[in-house]
Parts: sequence; structure tokens; C-alpha cells
Amino acid sequence: MVNKRGLSPEEYYNLDSEVLDMLMIYDAYIEPSGTYVDMLFHAHSSYITSINNPNMTSESRKKITVKDFDFLDILSTENLSTLEKAEKREAENQEKQANNIHALGEYIKRKALGKK
Repeated sequence: MVNKRGLSPEEYYNLDSEVLDMLMIYDAYIEPSGTYVDMLFHAHSSYITSINNPNMTSESRKKITVKDFDFLDILSTENLSTLEKAEKREAENQEKQANNIHALGEYIKRKALGKK
């Protein structure tokens, strides 16, 4: 934002530190052309389009969330690095897989005992 608004390098280096900090915060979190805002717009517009799709079942409408369309993974409220997010996602996937295997085992056990 600072360079886009036409500040020369001389003006940029002569800014007060408080003003420069405020401009950097504006750049990172508020500016409409920022990555976060662009992803927020994309995710919400995709979510609304999906929800309004007449071919979707009511079950799938209930399961779908805005985060499903966050392909850059920047809309989460957690302040984690990319590596930490990937590790957390991998741990969640492994836990989900273990739960699925356990549930399948319980189902097979119930069926086997029910047939006797």
C-alpha cells in the first residue's frame, strides 16, 4: 500500500515509525486488495454459490462450510505457521482414519455376534 500510493523512497524512509506501523497493519489486515480479503471474498462467494445449487442435497448443505473453500488456509483464526497447520491437518487425518477403522471393526463385531 505504501508504495502503491505514490510515496517516493525518500518520503517512505522519512515517515514516523508510528505512521509506518499503522500503514503496515493496514496493508496486512485491512486493505481491500489484500490476500486475506481476497480469500474471504472467494470462499464466501463459492459457499453461497454451492448452497444455492439446486442439485445439492439438504445433508450436503448442512455439512459444507466456508473453510472448505479456503484453499490457501489463511482464514483460520489460529495463529499457526504453515508447517504447524500441515502437521495439525495430518494428525487430524490420522485420528479420523483410526476412528473409522475402529468403527468398522465394531460394526463387523456386532454383525458377527448378531448372526449367532
